[in-house]
Amino acid sequence: MTTLDLRAKIPNDFFTAWELNALLDGYANRPAKISSMLKKGEIIQIRRGLYTFAEPLRRGLLSDGVLANQIHGPSYVSGDYALSYYGMIPETPAVVTSITRSRSRRFDTPFGVFSYRYCRSQAYPVGITAVGEDQNRFLIATPEKALFDKVAYDRRFEGDDPESYLLDDLRLDEESLRGLNRTRLKELAPFMTGRLKPICNYLEKLR
Repeated sequence: MTTLDLRAKIPNDFFTAWELNALLDGYANRPAKISSMLKKGEIIQIRRGLYTFAEPLRRGLLSDGVLANQIHGPSYVSGDYALSYYGMIPETPAVVTSITRSRSRRFDTPFGVFSYRYCRSQAYPVGITAVGEDQNRFLIATPEKALFDKVAYDRRFEGDDPESYLLDDLRLDEESLRGLNRTRLKELAPFMTGRLKPICNYLEKLR
């Protein structure tokens, strides 16, 4: 079976070792066949057990968000990457950060660095949405949840001067903060305790 044959049989640009082995069932030495395709650059290993095709064989661009969801899960993209995605901070971060119910991990891949932070809070399912279409659809925090996650994991903020922290340290756009969904903020408010409480109060005053 050629790589073009595999491309015809695999619907998405991402595929697992299980899918690959199932399609190569007729080979006596499947590991050798997979190793050969990797050496030739016909397929690329994203992480152990997860692959994609070489660029000419892909049906579209590989989305960082989709990669993040696929590499380690269950998870959703959040923090700096999500804030950048929504245009709330000026730069695109070098690391794609996600929140997960699984253990914290970091993956250095051919497509970038993906970091996962374990969440034990009951806030985990609050404020997750799906964006994109077809194979480029992925889970990401809403703007409100992305900000919540950023502050929750950023130990630089100790609870003092939330305005300076948000506008100067994080370089968030004030208008984007004013445009945050109030209903979603109310859903997150019960979890914004301790040093997150001043953030909650500040955002409430921005109406």
